[in-house]
Amino acid sequence: MAIPAALLPTTCDIYRPFGDSTPLATAVPCRLVADMPGGRNNGLAGTLLFTHYIELDPSAGILDGCTRLLTANAPSYADGDEVRIPSGGSTSFVVVWVEERQVGTAQASKRAYLLRHAV
Repeated sequence: MAIPAALLPTTCDIYRPFGDSTPLATAVPCRLVADMPGGRNNGLAGTLLFTHYIELDPSAGILDGCTRLLTANAPSYADGDEVRIPSGGSTSFVVVWVEERQVGTAQASKRAYLLRHAV
């Protein structure tokens, strides 16, 4: 089920891989939320660090760069997709982590945690 359009007030462009010159998807509806306090990793290795997150429709094609080695307990973070908000804009973010939320309900969505990229 799709998120109501009124809850996704802006759009973004998604680039894969990060830094590609041509977007994979354009004008993807989203809602950008700044969350510096929530994204602090307090200097702990292997913990999630982010500055913002976006809420997206559950059908949005967006990927993080997390992997885990066979014998490791913690994920390894790498650059995921690049997101530019607003669509056609120059403010760039790297996707750190993507989670599916409330799967199978009318409130299903994707949340992508982002780290702002300085140019």
